[in-house]
Amino acid sequence: MIFQIILVLSIRFFLFDFPLFKGFRIYLSKKGYIFWKLLRCPFCQGFWCGLGVFLASHPISLNLSFFLGMLSFGFVTAYLSLMTAAIFYPLINKFEEIYAPFDNHQ
Repeated sequence: MIFQIILVLSIRFFLFDFPLFKGFRIYLSKKGYIFWKLLRCPFCQGFWCGLGVFLASHPISLNLSFFLGMLSFGFVTAYLSLMTAAIFYPLINKFEEIYAPFDNHQ
């Protein structure tokens, strides 16, 4: 379970915060409200990444236990995603100012 949570947070960071995909995220955010909201909401990002990891790592069964486990995992990872964004965004910005100063000149 811990591995899956760390995997979700890593995937979320890679897709939604990694500087390499910044241009693509800006492009997508202009394509509609759903993309705009998803690309700016760490809670939403954590929820959907959590659902993806849960579905990829558990055999799918159509019962209430599976559904509640999936939703629970999604909401736990959504909350943790929001918390890590709130804690780490200022640190990431400071890091990028120091170690990636060329991004500011574009």
